[in-house]
Amino acid sequence: MAAHIRQATDVAGACREIVKATAQRIGNRDYVRVEGWQSIAVAHGCVASARDVERTEEGYKCIGEVRRMDNGQVIATAEGFLGFDEEMWAKRPTYAQRAMCQTRAISRACRSAFAHVVVLIDRNLSTTPAEEVPFGGFEESKQLNTDKYEQPTPAEVKEITARLVEEKKAPDSEIKDMTVGFGKYKGQTVRQIARSSEGFSWLMWLSEQPLKNAPDGQPYKKDLQLRAVIKAVIDEDKKDEIPF
Repeated sequence: MAAHIRQATDVAGACREIVKATAQRIGNRDYVRVEGWQSIAVAHGCVASARDVERTEEGYKCIGEVRRMDNGQVIATAEGFLGFDEEMWAKRPTYAQRAMCQTRAISRACRSAFAHVVVLIDRNLSTTPAEEVPFGGFEESKQLNTDKYEQPTPAEVKEITARLVEEKKAPDSEIKDMTVGFGKYKGQTVRQIARSSEGFSWLMWLSEQPLKNAPDGQPYKKDLQLRAVIKAVIDEDKKDEIPF
């Protein structure tokens, strides 16, 4: 037992930098991504992989494994699942759905074997794999109350309108970026917010919120413009993303 504790402590020290650097802030907690879990496995002389991807009526499932490199012994297994009812993934290409299913299986298998190492690295890190956490985190209701979509005050509307006049536009007059005038990212543009994983998650959440109507019963024009910019930025990210 003492030898295992010493090994875990040594691995925690060796992997601390990469685990914390690749951790993802979701809601109000930091979660370990697959890159961090794999680094912990390698430091233990193991390799993590996924097998037996299967499509079911509800989604894709597969098995994640952690094997020792020296003798091939399996030391941990876990199931990864991606449901067709997940809004983030429902309309994604098949390859992306299968890949995320495998990513979740790998992270889950590593968690079952090495969760104790994460605690040694930083007790504030959650051992729930980041790929399994919904946007906004599990404390979604609290997060939504913190970042709820509020109608700007007349002064804010005036400020936003002034900024819109100065927004850079493409030759076809399509707005390519836009300053957010509310919430915790007030004063930043959509592209600036999207540079961080936490900001990108917030934009994903915001893009799914219902638009409030003006007195004429139609959504505010500025809200429609902001929604269009957010969608464009998210779509750009999806084009280059291979989630595995």
